[in-house]
Amino acid sequence: MWPVIDAFQKALLPSDYSAIFALSAGAYTIVYSWYCLRGHTSRNAAVPAGTVVLLTLLALVLQHLVGMPNFNYLLIPVAVAGFALAPRLALITIAFVSTASILDAAWLDTGPAGRVALQLALVVPASLVFGGSAMAFRYLLNTLAELRAARAVIAQQASDRERARIARDLHDLLGHSLSLITLKGELATRLFPEGTAGSSEVKDMVALSREALRQVRDAVSGYRQPTLATELSAAQLALKAAGIEVDVSQGIGALDRESESVLGWVIREATTNVIRHSGAKHCQIGMCEADSQLQVEVLNDGWRVVQPPAGNGLRGLEERLASIGGTLEASPLPDAGFRLRATIRVSLSTASVHPPAEVVA
Repeated sequence: MWPVIDAFQKALLPSDYSAIFALSAGAYTIVYSWYCLRGHTSRNAAVPAGTVVLLTLLALVLQHLVGMPNFNYLLIPVAVAGFALAPRLALITIAFVSTASILDAAWLDTGPAGRVALQLALVVPASLVFGGSAMAFRYLLNTLAELRAARAVIAQQASDRERARIARDLHDLLGHSLSLITLKGELATRLFPEGTAGSSEVKDMVALSREALRQVRDAVSGYRQPTLATELSAAQLALKAAGIEVDVSQGIGALDRESESVLGWVIREATTNVIRHSGAKHCQIGMCEADSQLQVEVLNDGWRVVQPPAGNGLRGLEERLASIGGTLEASPLPDAGFRLRATIRVSLSTASVHPPAEVVA
């Protein structure tokens, strides 16, 4: 904004226009600052487009109040267009702003024709440099986010494969051996008459082997249960494959295996319903912890639902949540879309032990 300071220092402004010029420059700064701090987070496509239009109009006002062209004012709307708009729309907007700048400069500049032509010839390259740089910067940020997400998915998949291998080995090796020990022990108890020496020890051995076999089976089933991280990754991949934008915010830490499994089932069922029945364009998955409660909430902007569905999937989730003292809420949103919220109460042993982390897709 150095041209604003320069205009006041060199007294380029008529006295009647000073206040209007200061207000216009202040509005320009406020609009751009608001967009940088808050506006860029909005999912409404009209926000960046409106910001570009408003900044362009204010830039033209600043030029006309001074009475001379200055392309610096138009660099910011060009950069916002390149960073925030879709590539084709960004190029069209950059061309529109450049054309407006050229026409306005030709109107205001009363200098020699050669100098005016040279200045106008530099407008388009400058627009392409600033707009193209903003587009490239956004592409780099998106690529970096995708690479981080892909690396996290690869690491989680490797962990899941290792968990599956351990479960398979436990089942095939240790489970088989314990089953044979139990079978041999039961056969030995039949061969030993009741009350003979060693019969009670054999019975104890059979009981211990049965208990060990039960524990191995529980461990294997636990390893094969869905995990929260696995279901989140699968949900993001499935939603993106279905053409649905997805945002994930995770604010919970470590959980016990049973709670993690149930919440994993919630995300799986909710994702399936969004893809099959909602007709949504955007889905939001949020997880948070407050007041010793964990909440998983899945929202979509699909069709308007008059009343919540009563399918077998939701009934199954209610039963799973009830088994650990949780609740399920399924309700349509006021305008359109649907919300599925699962809540479970956690004790000190199952509360998060890691600081909350934010995840974006």
